[in-house]
Amino acid sequence: MMLITLLLILALDRVVMLPATWQLDTWLAKLPAAARAPSLPWPLLLVGLVLATIAVDCALYLLPWVLSWPLTVLLLWAALNSTQLRQQYRQMLNAFSRGDLQAADLYSQGIEQPLTSATYSGRERTLMALLWANYRHYCAVLFFYVLAGTGAVLAYGLLRYWHNQEQPEARRLIKLVDWLPVRFTALGFAFVGHYSRAMPRWLEGLLKHPSDNEDYLGQVALAAEEVDCSEPCSDKPVLNMVALAKRNLLFFLCLVAALILLGFLV
Repeated sequence: MMLITLLLILALDRVVMLPATWQLDTWLAKLPAAARAPSLPWPLLLVGLVLATIAVDCALYLLPWVLSWPLTVLLLWAALNSTQLRQQYRQMLNAFSRGDLQAADLYSQGIEQPLTSATYSGRERTLMALLWANYRHYCAVLFFYVLAGTGAVLAYGLLRYWHNQEQPEARRLIKLVDWLPVRFTALGFAFVGHYSRAMPRWLEGLLKHPSDNEDYLGQVALAAEEVDCSEPCSDKPVLNMVALAKRNLLFFLCLVAALILLGFLV
């Protein structure tokens, strides 16, 4: 059932753009101020998120299947929170196809906004921002669903919202939370890309500090997929990097299917 749920969510997200009113961030923006901008230290935030995860998973477990499964699909779809990102991506590609570099840069700035690393610049920064957005909105969501259920996905979505609201303690915590799924995502890049170049990069940064998550993912991705950013008006580097991210999602789904067949997942 887990694999069917994941396939359905990705298919729905591919075919239908969920309206902004149904996005998780829109729901979270209606929370009380204390929940939207908590001032607690990150260990207490972590405890609260774990308790919320358990509460949501228990509530869904107690509901009848005919209610819990559709609700799970809706919550996971909302947690992707990808509508604005996909619109910006399409607008950027359209600007590239017109040769409008100024418009392309404007749209790319919106995609790059959540990126905190200053290592990359120019078109490489756009590529890294796309990869990081794909991780935050897709890979991390799928990872936490497989690991700990719908409650963990909503908890991560809440932490992602706090991070985007520039809450300092949330920014510290999300780096710790991202450490493991970032390594897993980077490993997928190595398998679906140029393995002999990417795997040494993956091993080199395996034990890096969580503050290096963005740079680490970017280094492995650039090794896995060879791109040429010398032509500023070309959309080929963007398309190549997005193709790498899509292959990685397929790799993840195949891995989930294999684990289900072997009896490790249900």
